[in-house]
Amino acid sequence: MGKGKPKRRGIDVPARVRFAPSPTGSLHVGGARTALFNWLIARNTGGTFVLRVEDTDRERSTPESEAEILRALTWLGLDWDEGPLRQSERGQAHQAAVERLRQEGAIYAAWETEEELEAQRAAARADKRAPVVRGRRDHTEDELDALRAEGREPVWRFAVDTAGRTEIDDYVRGTVTFEHAAIEDFVVARSDGSPTYNLAAAVDDAEMGITHVVRGEDHISNTPKQMMIMRALGHEPPEYAHIPLILGPDKKRLSKRHGAASVEELESAGFLPIAALNALALCGWSYDDKTTMFTPEELVEKFSIARVSKSPAVFDMKRLEVLNGRYLRTTPDDEFADILVAYLTDTGYLAERGDGAEEIARRSAPAVKRKLGTLGDYDGLAGWLFRPHDIEPEAWEVVTKDVKHSVQVIGAGLGRIETLEEFTVERLREELSDQLHILGEAARDFLEPQRIALTGQLVSTGIYESLEMVGRDEAVSRYRSTLARLAELWQSA
Repeated sequence: MGKGKPKRRGIDVPARVRFAPSPTGSLHVGGARTALFNWLIARNTGGTFVLRVEDTDRERSTPESEAEILRALTWLGLDWDEGPLRQSERGQAHQAAVERLRQEGAIYAAWETEEELEAQRAAARADKRAPVVRGRRDHTEDELDALRAEGREPVWRFAVDTAGRTEIDDYVRGTVTFEHAAIEDFVVARSDGSPTYNLAAAVDDAEMGITHVVRGEDHISNTPKQMMIMRALGHEPPEYAHIPLILGPDKKRLSKRHGAASVEELESAGFLPIAALNALALCGWSYDDKTTMFTPEELVEKFSIARVSKSPAVFDMKRLEVLNGRYLRTTPDDEFADILVAYLTDTGYLAERGDGAEEIARRSAPAVKRKLGTLGDYDGLAGWLFRPHDIEPEAWEVVTKDVKHSVQVIGAGLGRIETLEEFTVERLREELSDQLHILGEAARDFLEPQRIALTGQLVSTGIYESLEMVGRDEAVSRYRSTLARLAELWQSA
């Protein structure tokens, strides 16, 4: 009898983890998922969640991007225990590390031009070797003087032990081995003295006491380099977990062509933070085969890195809309109305529609809640409430396919509602259902022309809720206006 797969291990000690975004744009969905997994590990283990801003890319990093990333994390509910710590403020520590590596002989000055490096790579490819580069370390003083006279400035490369190997006992990917012969003598400090990403990340992880680095698998090739740097500086590297990439439904890397690719876009589209949080958690992790809705507290309790898949995760906007709709429908009416009004206020929707718009939005909240996928769908369902009565061309085509039938059912509905004193959803449903049975119509054939007469739209809130929202007088006026247009068309036919 064969052995089963070895059980994946989880993190069972208080973990000191970090999320380290680069402030060069909005918080991408993939970055948000990384932040969430780190936050869950910190909360689940009673550890510490450190926020470190890796802003050493001076040309692309902006305070505006940093502020947006922090706001996106706050919107998701991911609070941090320390930070934001900025890498740009740790230059002294990075320079000290470079100097120590220099004194230890772990790095060397490399003078090669890009053309010379490319020639090395081409020669390696021709010999079917890994296209890695190594700098010369045996220049004479005369040669160095000549290089300086040319105006060259050296970079500082790590002297990789080509006979060695680095193994990572990865929480997600298992044992991953890197042969040093395939790793080039990587740059740790540029010619202007500024540290590279690998140097800064390694020094910061070590000096900040990070115990577990949880990040995307696209960083796994950086890991052996950072481990070499830490060990050369006398530090024990943290443990690692490299989580799978996020793809779109077409199995290509997630981007704007798949819909919202950033947290900011999810918020603008009208998704709830809790729905976004759940969708992100389920990108590469699952608790079981059926549970898709968790409170933040339940996520903290149930999350384990041992259940994170090695396979790429798919972020499907349609599935997120379904999940978001479920959360909207389970939100109490009063709370939902507050959420809706806040969203419509933030997007400027209510201000554009003038006085009384908030009251209309609150009144319509229970009706739209049943049909919304996102808060951004609101105008498509309830925008008619804010506009003068009109019928969209597509909806007019539907009621004019059979003018006689439309006149009959709209007229029959009008007869029922114009004398109705108790204008509530319950009484409207009773009256119109009774008329439907008398006419022997299918429900859709009877109600759709009336909904179009009232709302002017093919898609809208339900007919009974819509009637109650506008009231008897306005409803009767809209029915009559539509009947007049249909009668004019009938007579001219």
